[in-house]
Amino acid sequence: MKQIIKFFRDQKLRNKLIAIYFCVGLLPLVIIGVFNFTQLSKLLLQQEGTRMKDYMEQQLSTMDSDIQIYNNLCNYISFNQTVVRILEKNYESSYDMYSDFQSLLDPLVASMEYFHGSVDQITLYTDNQIIKYGTTIAPLDEIVEEPWYDTVIADNEIHWFCNQKEQKLFLARVIPTIKQGISQNIIYVEINYEKFFEELTKMSDSNYGLFLVGNYNQILYEHQEFEEKYQMMKVSADEFLNKKDNEDFPYFIVNNRLEQTGWTLYVYRPEIIIQYSTFPVVMISIIIAVIAAVFSILMLIILIRLLVKGIVQLKNTMREVEEGNLQIQLKSESNDEIGELIRGFNKMIAKINELIEQVYEGQIRQKDYEMKALQAQINPHFLYNSLSLINWKAIETGQEDISKITLALSSFYRTALNKGNNVLTFGEEIENLRSYLEIQLMMHDYEFDVEIHVDDDVKQYKTLNLILQPMIENAIEHGIDLKTDGRGKITVDLHRKGEEIILKVADNGVGMDEEAIQTILTKQSRGYGLRNVNERIKLYYGEEYHLVITSKIGEGTEIMLRVPTV
Repeated sequence: MKQIIKFFRDQKLRNKLIAIYFCVGLLPLVIIGVFNFTQLSKLLLQQEGTRMKDYMEQQLSTMDSDIQIYNNLCNYISFNQTVVRILEKNYESSYDMYSDFQSLLDPLVASMEYFHGSVDQITLYTDNQIIKYGTTIAPLDEIVEEPWYDTVIADNEIHWFCNQKEQKLFLARVIPTIKQGISQNIIYVEINYEKFFEELTKMSDSNYGLFLVGNYNQILYEHQEFEEKYQMMKVSADEFLNKKDNEDFPYFIVNNRLEQTGWTLYVYRPEIIIQYSTFPVVMISIIIAVIAAVFSILMLIILIRLLVKGIVQLKNTMREVEEGNLQIQLKSESNDEIGELIRGFNKMIAKINELIEQVYEGQIRQKDYEMKALQAQINPHFLYNSLSLINWKAIETGQEDISKITLALSSFYRTALNKGNNVLTFGEEIENLRSYLEIQLMMHDYEFDVEIHVDDDVKQYKTLNLILQPMIENAIEHGIDLKTDGRGKITVDLHRKGEEIILKVADNGVGMDEEAIQTILTKQSRGYGLRNVNERIKLYYGEEYHLVITSKIGEGTEIMLRVPTV
């Protein structure tokens, strides 16, 4: 964040005005446009959901009605006394049996199949000693091994069965007998699979898919209607069953249950296809926005030129003054703030010329000494009291972050100033470091980790003030801040080895090459923090004690320091 602020401050006024325009002018428009697009997409999804639900309810209602019709047909035959009598009768001759089949059963079954065109087969299965007669009547032994047989004979209810692979749909039930224990009879009604589900394929739109799922989560029927260019958006049955409840599944799904069978119908449509319908509106909005943006940018350029013109002239004039030309004057007819600034600048130049003639160098030097003396009289307690006041104000208003950083800042400066002393204990230096790190962590939004390992017996020894802080600052600025992958980490290790104390500061930042290592402690370096620490250490402890830097590009940097126990 500090680098962004510094970058913005370093920009020219023209660029700042353009940036402000984009932030204050264009950015809100973009946000409003995105918001409107999002709301429009939600509205379309809601409308699509309502339309798909209406279609589904209509189809399910039709299917429930058809199922009820076939249930009534099944019950009608099951409770027909003629049918029950034929199934329970012990025929003495095959002639009498076939005569009843032809005169009684055939007309009944034929009429049922005639009035219900979707019925492919009606078969009565019985364990009575009856000879098989076409598909109308058959021995019960033919279905005993079927997987649905046990379900049907378990009760007197109608049971529906569907097999997608075999394209087979049928219902079956036990036929109640007049006399219990005489015979076991089952009616089997097979429905044409394609005709029964034909209504599900008549949705007015394309680019959708539907799955009918049974009570055991098995696919009973599926239909997918996609244009050629959207074929890749089809979803397989297994993928649908596994992902339909996932929030990140990019499909709009509605579902409902069939009351008669408990089966569930799912209809899905890709969300991106629904959103495609918003593109014409979005394109028109974008074109209008681009035209407005181009017009506003042209106006901005004209206004910036008018606004910056006077400032550029003032800057060029000030440059000449810096070079020693105090006789220059700048003309301006504007009555705005820039015009007043130019006229004020002219008055200042005139006043400077007047003062130069009146004030001698000794007087100027004297003023400088007085100013330095005044600055030296500032009491550090004023800083501590001010920070304390800010802390209490932050606590009163519940601003815990402000309170935390204020306390860290107060602790840092209290230790850093150290009442004017240049020496303190390693324990105090570590506390100062913790305060500084707390401030840096908050400034960096806790984007890196810190580990501090300190032996307790080291804290009592004396050291120079502020030797750790520049090392940490270097690790952050030249290592962690430049790291683009992974999470940054700084490790501080302080321990005793014989009569010396070893101090290490390591980071996993971008590292440095050998040339940078050789120059960082010299006057050729852009910074002076580490150089200052290194020179203070050599002056205080001797030339044999100094900073040792090791680094590897892409892995990080380590700074090591040895000092004697004092």
